[in-house]
Amino acid sequence: MKLALYSRIRYIGPSGLYDGVKVNDVGYIIEDYDDGNYEVEFSDADGSTRAQSVIPEDFLQLAEI
Repeated sequence: MKLALYSRIRYIGPSGLYDGVKVNDVGYIIEDYDDGNYEVEFSDADGSTRAQSVIPEDFLQLAEI
């Protein structure tokens, strides 16, 4: 399934794989690398970036708003 830029997603991959990213964290896709990987930004409640990582599609699912 191709995910669109700026989609709201939930991280469902293994714990501890990406610095600052935990299972069920919600973020937004900010780049699509066309190889099955996406750059995702995760923010704190105040809007400041907590983590930004390139993550494979298998570890992401669309999150309800």
